[in-house]
Amino acid sequence: MSNLPSPLLSPVSPAALRQSWRARTEARVKLFCSPNRAGNALCAWHDSRRERRAYPPRMAPPGRLNCGCTFEEALFEESLARHSVGSYHPGETVRMDPALRNPLLKLLQQRYNYQDGDFERDPVSGNWLDGEGPGPWETALQSAANPRVRRSDSGR
Repeated sequence: MSNLPSPLLSPVSPAALRQSWRARTEARVKLFCSPNRAGNALCAWHDSRRERRAYPPRMAPPGRLNCGCTFEEALFEESLARHSVGSYHPGETVRMDPALRNPLLKLLQQRYNYQDGDFERDPVSGNWLDGEGPGPWETALQSAANPRVRRSDSGR
């Protein structure tokens, strides 16, 4: 038991955690859910397919992408991909079909109160894992010439 990190050694106040979480999520929304130059914002799955968009350019309602997916769904897909969960074709990054992604997200939200960032926190201390707090995401957002460039696609 002594090898486990103690939450008493690195306490996280609820207010500080909420502020950190909000800043991280806002940076991720700007990075992954902002419209491209053509006015379209798409999740990774729909971005790789030539399907009819649910909404015309610059006309998606707040919290939704032009493909019809929500910001939460797009962030969930990105988080799963970074953990190598999903499907892929040779030469592509990992993506998850919305037909599987969306019910899985709803189940995790209902059963475990999942929110973006849950996979990137230490379950014992509550602290962000290295490189997963708001700072690195805000830095990535500021340094991105094109906010739609995904971290996992940057090596292409």
